[in-house]
Amino acid sequence: MKLLTANRLSDGLTIWYTPQGWVEDAAHAARLDDAEAEALQKTWAARETEVVGVYLIPLKADGAPVQREHVREFVRANGPTIGATADALARQFQRADIFED
Repeated sequence: MKLLTANRLSDGLTIWYTPQGWVEDAAHAARLDDAEAEALQKTWAARETEVVGVYLIPLKADGAPVQREHVREFVRANGPTIGATADALARQFQRADIFED
């Protein structure tokens, strides 16, 4: 099983494939068998007038993304984690001043 994801060409937003069209919420993404997923990937990769960066995300038997893909997709959908980490470290060591101008 796999998910098909891409970025919308008009605004770069991460989107997910469903038989009804592309959606912004991964919870609604279609769970595709491997053969169907690979065929759809080829089809959409050739149509870079709507979406770009089309690729497949492998799923575990329970339907969840494999761990490395889960982390990658979290970052892809929510942005870099370094800012939050640096801010959390600054608070932990009571060094908020390092973010002040």
